[in-house]
Amino acid sequence: MKQVNSRNYPTHLVTALLAIGFLLAPMTASANTAPVVSNVQAVQRLDSYIVDITYDLMDSEGHYSWVSLYFSPDGGISWPIHCAAVSGAADTFVPPGTGHSVEWNAETDYPDLISDSCSIRVMAVDHSPWPGINSFWKTDLDGQNETPLAYRDTLAFGEPFRLNWQGDAPATMGMDPVMLASLDTVYPFDDGLLGYKYDLLRGDCDPDFEDCWSPKRFNEATGDSFSFFGPVSSLDFHNDGSGADPFHELISSGLFQFKLNTLDVAGLEIRDHLQLTELVVNFDPETIILNGQSDWAHPEDPEMYPYYFLLNDPQKIHHPFQAGDRIPDRSYVVVKALGRDDSRDLLVDPGYEIGISGFLKGVRDNIFGGHYSFQTESSALGSIPTWPATCDSCWSADTLGFLIGPRTTFTINMQSIDEHGRRDGTPAELSFEVGYPPCIQCIEILPKSSIPSAFDETLECLADTSASAIEAHPCFGDTTALRITNDGLGSNDLDFIQSAYMLVDKISGETHVVLDPGQSGDQYYVIDVNLYRMKILLHGLDNYLERWDSMDRRMMGWAYQVDYECDPFNQIQDGGGNDDISTPTWGETAGNSGLDIDPISGLWTIYVDVAVPRDLMTLGPDLYRDLALQYMVGIDDPIIRDRVFDDSTKQSGAGRVRAIAMDQTQCGFFPVRPARYNVFRYVRPSVASLPPGRTWRDCDLRSDNIVPDIMEDLDLSPGSMESLEGEPAWNYFRIVIETATGDFECQATAGF
Repeated sequence: MKQVNSRNYPTHLVTALLAIGFLLAPMTASANTAPVVSNVQAVQRLDSYIVDITYDLMDSEGHYSWVSLYFSPDGGISWPIHCAAVSGAADTFVPPGTGHSVEWNAETDYPDLISDSCSIRVMAVDHSPWPGINSFWKTDLDGQNETPLAYRDTLAFGEPFRLNWQGDAPATMGMDPVMLASLDTVYPFDDGLLGYKYDLLRGDCDPDFEDCWSPKRFNEATGDSFSFFGPVSSLDFHNDGSGADPFHELISSGLFQFKLNTLDVAGLEIRDHLQLTELVVNFDPETIILNGQSDWAHPEDPEMYPYYFLLNDPQKIHHPFQAGDRIPDRSYVVVKALGRDDSRDLLVDPGYEIGISGFLKGVRDNIFGGHYSFQTESSALGSIPTWPATCDSCWSADTLGFLIGPRTTFTINMQSIDEHGRRDGTPAELSFEVGYPPCIQCIEILPKSSIPSAFDETLECLADTSASAIEAHPCFGDTTALRITNDGLGSNDLDFIQSAYMLVDKISGETHVVLDPGQSGDQYYVIDVNLYRMKILLHGLDNYLERWDSMDRRMMGWAYQVDYECDPFNQIQDGGGNDDISTPTWGETAGNSGLDIDPISGLWTIYVDVAVPRDLMTLGPDLYRDLALQYMVGIDDPIIRDRVFDDSTKQSGAGRVRAIAMDQTQCGFFPVRPARYNVFRYVRPSVASLPPGRTWRDCDLRSDNIVPDIMEDLDLSPGSMESLEGEPAWNYFRIVIETATGDFECQATAGF
């Protein structure tokens, strides 16, 4: 070997150049086939340090391969030099193909080398070539008690430890040991790595302007320090506050971040986005929610948890339950949680036991379909538990109470919080269902408003809508016979109300009853009618556990529908409610008649007005059709006369009332009743009690700022529970009209 002045171009750098390709053998018969390099040619340019290399690359799967070049100054005995000053198809991923070319500037890599026996090796691998950290573990400072670590594993607060790591160099997989030994000059000499750097990310170094990596060497010429890849593969952290440097300071609770890098013999480093390593300092505290249990950690408390008490119970008797149970609406629930810090963490403040907090989640199954979810914020932190711990590893305990709403699955999440504010990352949960359905006692159909009900609130509820249940119940099973007569004196005769007019739509046949036809125009046929009234009483009770004391809240809503066999599409809307079994009625509406809620009994009364053509009663059905409708109403077409006859008499004959009882209501109806479920921001209300006469479900608690921490006030009607699982109960009636030629009732082509 001769040393020459690197500024003078030699007549030759390589007097005998041997080019060798490299084949990586497959790991197993079924593994990916390794790429094959062949036809390697290398020529040194005349009077130049530039060497031109060409080669062919084959991969049976068509994969790109990472190609790197190595130089031997002794004809292949050793390979100490990685060709880094290259351009073209080297130190990059290369597709399969022939005639790939590389330009190597030997002077840049090795300025003073001349050899008479040189070789170049082209290596290709079809896996990721970048080095990485393949194992990471901690030990005591003396190297004992080895524990493997993964990304974001936890270290104990105040624990002294040694971090250890080991990297790998995928680019050297399959490299022969002699070649690897000549390239790897740093112990261990067979891992293909030339050392490590670390950056503890303390925030006191700006990587855009400084070299933040360690270890470092001092440069006497410049007076600066510079980092280098050294043999460091572990760091000792005393973690005791004995010094201000990173290896002696007390590491804060939370994320402990640092970066590791390594350099392999191919000149590759760990990719930037993979250099960051994160651990967590301070173990989570632990939390338990008692579930149908007494507090075994504090036997002085004999209570069973969780429990509820009814808001309408003056004695507030406690009722224990368990997760998954169903409990009544209008209750206050109390849960108890036990918490403790992890004993592996150093306790800095001996006076701090544990904090316990909770948050509430709810998912309401709406009666109209779909779900509605809500969640509170965490309750105020109780840093002094009601039940303290009796030893360092014992449990502290505290309770949390909250109001619940109907038709909802509630989940209470309880978390312990340690002295550093670290919350239990896996909070304890307890879920339960809320709400029982109301029941229907009776659909009572009466001919006169003056006739009192035959039943009171002690009437048994209808068990189901089977034929046997209907027949056995004292209210259901019989058809109520009703008559319309001129004198109205019979016991089952409907009351005469007044004279009016029926407007029959000429196209659709829909009927409208008005007191004054006014300018009806050409759209309607106008028929003189008498109005008669029948009364429907809806008897129901909410579940006895959820029931309000005042009778006007006996039943908070009804879905009902009055059907006539001759009105199959329910064109006639009866009563003061919605008269639609799919649309609930939540109470009386201002300005509308036909619905009354008795404040004494709580009964809902639906008043149904039956319109009867006056000429039908005085002339009989035949003359009403053929004489009155033709000459008095002006309908010459007999087919149209038949249709109008049917349209104007469809409230007679067979009929039924269907109803579903509902246990909630809405604001804005009369009588004014509680209709909101208030979600409190921090789980429970900030006020202990309400002013006299107020309830926790009043409509204006939020708008009037009576309770300042209401986060959300929910309309209770979508959470209403329905009687008989939404299956309507029914009762039948039949209306017969007395005419001059005999009794008349509409005859439908199909029955109910």
